[in-house]
Formats: sequence, structure tokens, C-alpha cells
Amino acid sequence: MEDYHNCEDILDLVKQVGAVYVVDEEAKTLRFDCIGSADITAFINYVKQYGYGKGFKKLSIRVSDSQALSFFQHGFRVEASILAYYGSHDALFVVYYFDGSEQEFNTRQNDILEKALSYQEQNDRNLEFANITISIAANRNNYPTNVAKKVKFFGRGALNDHELNDTKQFTATLGGKVIASVTAQYNVDEKSVEFSDFTVNLEHDAHELISLLLFEMESFYLSKGASTAFTIVSANSLIMNSICAENHFEFGGMLKNESMIDGQLTNLNTWFKGL
Repeated sequence: MEDYHNCEDILDLVKQVGAVYVVDEEAKTLRFDCIGSADITAFINYVKQYGYGKGFKKLSIRVSDSQALSFFQHGFRVEASILAYYGSHDALFVVYYFDGSEQEFNTRQNDILEKALSYQEQNDRNLEFANITISIAANRNNYPTNVAKKVKFFGRGALNDHELNDTKQFTATLGGKVIASVTAQYNVDEKSVEFSDFTVNLEHDAHELISLLLFEMESFYLSKGASTAFTIVSANSLIMNSICAENHFEFGGMLKNESMIDGQLTNLNTWFKGL
């Protein structure tokens, strides 16, 4: 077994094994989307010790189901999954709470999820929009900052640019003005694409515009060889959860205490779709 305790900090470990991680200082969560070539037991020992030392409340790691047993043996459990993410293997979001606590059952969020899931039975929407143009940019943050009536639907934000991910922003424009945008991050090796940072002008129908952008992005990444699309959205948002259900995404589970949104520790819902 390898020993990573010679790493001076988490960056040394990440560089050594090729892991991908994000720290949420507000929520006090440490998240890994990939553990790279790390020896699992040595990796777990290091990041748990690091997390305790930094005062984190939660450690969240996406792993293959073939790796999960090692994490279970170290006190982790599953909160969400994406079926067939790694071809014949599922992706599991395994979590560890440093203080042993987690958010209590939220009746309102459960009601939102149940209502959203009811939309899966509806017929497909008509996604033909006159005069709306979809464009693709190789970077993010193209949405005008001076639009007073825009709203951003918060969830799990896009990773900072990383060599494993090809990041693009899809925008919908009408009359030369941006009225909606979504960020897409494509992992070529895993053949998966994550959608995030949904932004819409409130003068337009969020359901219709985001559905249109999802349709366009799914078609685009299917042509690039992607096999799975997923998104992780706030459990408090009926709009985003119902949009996911309407567009035939499957519910993969709730990540508890995962992010700070509007100053509150928030649960996030995982949605996925085979392309």
C-alpha cells in the first residue's frame, strides 16, 4: 500500500495521482470527482485526516461501483448514483460525515421531488422555437451581467477549467440578446457530460428554454460519443427538478448538506440520462 503522508498538502496529492477535487469553504465540504491512480486505502486515510484537520463537515467522492467496497469499509455510504456511467459499471457518490451528522429529512424537498417525478409521465414538449438561435462558446460566463431580469438556478457549479473536461457554454438568443445559457463539461475519457449553471431571462419560459438547450446539448454530445448526461440541482427548486423529469432524466439520489445556496446549507438532487 502506498503512503501519501509525505504530501505537504492536498494539492501535492492531487498532482501525484491525477485526482480532480473541489473545496466548498462555505459548506465545509470536500468533493472529489475523480481519484485518479490513487491507492484507495492510502487515499482514504490521507483525505480523512486532511478533512479532520481542516474542519470539514463532509467528504463526497464519485467512484465506480467496483471501488465502493473499500470506501464502505472506511465508514462511507452511498447517497446517489448514475447508472452505467462507466460503461458496464455505475458511478456512486459515496460520502463521509466528519462529525457523524447529516441534515434531517426535509418534507418540503421530498414533496418537490414527488411533484417533479410526476412530470415524467407527461408527453414530450414541442421544442420548435421561432427566431431563437442556439450558439456554442468555448468558455463560460458569456451571459450579460447587466440583465436585470435574469435568474440563475443554483446547484452544483461547474468545475474550474480542468484538463479532463472540455467546457462549453450553450446560449439561446432572441433578437440578438441572450435569453438563456447552460454550461456543459464533457469528460472524453468517461464519455459523460455534466450540465450546470442554468441561467434564464425571467421574461421567458424557463421550462421551454432549458428544455430546448438540453435537447440541443444532448444531440451535440451524442454526436461526440458521449453515453451519459447528468446534472446536480438544488433540492429546493421545483422548476429545475421538474425540468429534469420532463426531459426524461432519471433521479439518482440526494446529496445532503452538499452546498451553500443563498446562505443556507442545501441538499442537491442528482439526475442522469443515457444518450
